[in-house]
Amino acid sequence: MPNLNTVEAWKATKHGFDVWPDLLRWAEAGTSYDRIADDDLQRLKWYGVFWRKHDRNRYMLRVRIPACEMTANQARALAFAAYEAGHEIIDVTTRGNIQIQGLTIEKIPTVITALERTGLTSKQTGLDNIRNVTSHPLAGLDSAELIDTREAARAVTALFIDNRQLADLPRKFNISFNGRPDNAAHDWTQDIAWLAAHGLDHTIGYRLLVGGMQGQTPHAGWHLPVFVQTAQVSDVTSAILHLFRDRGSRSQRRNQVRFRYLVEKLGVDFVLEEIERRIGYSLTRFAEPPPTPTQVESFIGWFPQHQPGHWAVGVAVPMGRLTWQQFEGIAILARDYGDGTIRTTPDQNLVLPCIRGSDRAALGTALAALGLAFDADSLTRQIIACTGKQFCSLALTEAKGYGLQLIEDLRRRHVELYGIRIAISGCANACAQHHTSDIGLRGVRVRQGLRAIDAFDIYLGGGAGKSTTLARLYQKGLPVNRIADTLERIVREFHNRRLSCETFSSYWQRVLAAREPEVILPEEIPTWHCATCGYDHIGASPPGFCPRCAGVKRQFALQQSVSAVV
Repeated sequence: MPNLNTVEAWKATKHGFDVWPDLLRWAEAGTSYDRIADDDLQRLKWYGVFWRKHDRNRYMLRVRIPACEMTANQARALAFAAYEAGHEIIDVTTRGNIQIQGLTIEKIPTVITALERTGLTSKQTGLDNIRNVTSHPLAGLDSAELIDTREAARAVTALFIDNRQLADLPRKFNISFNGRPDNAAHDWTQDIAWLAAHGLDHTIGYRLLVGGMQGQTPHAGWHLPVFVQTAQVSDVTSAILHLFRDRGSRSQRRNQVRFRYLVEKLGVDFVLEEIERRIGYSLTRFAEPPPTPTQVESFIGWFPQHQPGHWAVGVAVPMGRLTWQQFEGIAILARDYGDGTIRTTPDQNLVLPCIRGSDRAALGTALAALGLAFDADSLTRQIIACTGKQFCSLALTEAKGYGLQLIEDLRRRHVELYGIRIAISGCANACAQHHTSDIGLRGVRVRQGLRAIDAFDIYLGGGAGKSTTLARLYQKGLPVNRIADTLERIVREFHNRRLSCETFSSYWQRVLAAREPEVILPEEIPTWHCATCGYDHIGASPPGFCPRCAGVKRQFALQQSVSAVV
């Protein structure tokens, strides 16, 4: 079909699953990245393998953690893979995945096979696939929850893993479960969000949000006015996935083919009718929408479990990054002090379930020996960041490094972030979910005189507020070296001028409703340089192929006239 976008064209030529024999051959031969076709480098993402432009002949492996729960043995296998085959670091993502940076092509098949022996998989964690299906980090532990969602999250995962049809969606797809009677802001930006609720007959099931998304054009999900029983969740999820696969756009405008746009095109009522047609029965109508988020959750510290005498202990992981020794040490502590499991969290931290209260001092000392703690100040616990330019080919700026620096800068200014979340994304793709954070930073490049420098757009008012309105743009193009001063003023203005009933987000939603964003420095449209012929392309991303030499997309590198200002 002539109107297919370039991704759909190469997907039609060879399915992503079919790159595995090629991967084995490249690994055996030690094939350099520049001898692998661009479309095959993209197909590797069907196995969770991501080539990193800034890391040359090394790759990142993204591993699923279904329901955000892994065993200690699985964690030790991940730590060993990072030590033996990678850069010896582990990253925890906002979707609860584990990412191992720096694998060479020779090591990848062996690492994937070793992880699969422990029950882990990296399959379908990139490009047009359903990403990690998340549960609340305290699922099965929290006395306030209505439903333990872990079994449902794993059942939904089983629908699509190794399913060739559902590994060919028009774009990526995010699914979350929350078994608590309240919900979190990020639940509203999922393609599907399953939110626990009491039905009209007092039974417990789920409300359903569809069509949310982050990214360059964020949108809060629509409420489908139905009450879904737990036994119906897999049927309904499957119907939605097949609807998206069958009816979602695969046109040239790839930035407008997420599920959100299909819901807009068909309408919520038609989407519900189509779901019921596909599952073959009617769902119970339930008009009451989910409550809006009321607070920002933090998963650092001690949380009482419904099991008497036991606690879930949240361990602070600054910027979500750990050494392999720290990650293996956490696994050993989970085995020695807990139930042998570890939870990942949306704020990039880790939770150890089933810790006895009497072990508090011993666990604290053992964590300190690893350079970790279950106590953390408001800055460490409230700032998260995506991978950033260090390893990500799409990022325009660094993220984790700037985040660590920001913690120190704000600490020197005696700024406290009690209940205020800061999320740092290195580009508009919003992997740190900056649109649903109290303060969101989006990396951009700006022009300052003759120099191109790193800067951030600042968004305020996402997260918990009076509504699920996404964060509003406050300033554009603020240079990195002015971020700490500006955030100090933003936080102090809230503390000094808020009404007694206002959260940080509700205050800024009110203030910014009548204020235009301030442009500090104009954003510089990136220039992408073709390494083969020297052609320069100006645009938000490189072209599908070079119009001068027909070279493939991966030959383009972001052109930077000077180093970023720090």
